[in-house]
Amino acid sequence: MVDPDETRVREYERLIGDAAWKFHKAAEYDDLYQEGMIAVWKCPPDAPQKVISEAIFNRMKDWVRYVKRLRHNQSVSYDEMLEHNVRQTND
Repeated sequence: MVDPDETRVREYERLIGDAAWKFHKAAEYDDLYQEGMIAVWKCPPDAPQKVISEAIFNRMKDWVRYVKRLRHNQSVSYDEMLEHNVRQTND
């Protein structure tokens, strides 16, 4: 039996790859690709394609911000950075 989550992730492989390529100069392609997969996996199964696409791009942007902070020796965990971004969005 095919896992529904796996099927859904496979539907977005090309979009994830294209988005990761767009940001690959700012962060490692493989890390970005993984973040895109996580974004798809975390979206509700009935989420529209537009919502999933935005989740992919937003998660990759967050990853790029995190990597840039690491490069500038600003010690912050990825979870802290995500939490900070969520707080800014809600304000």
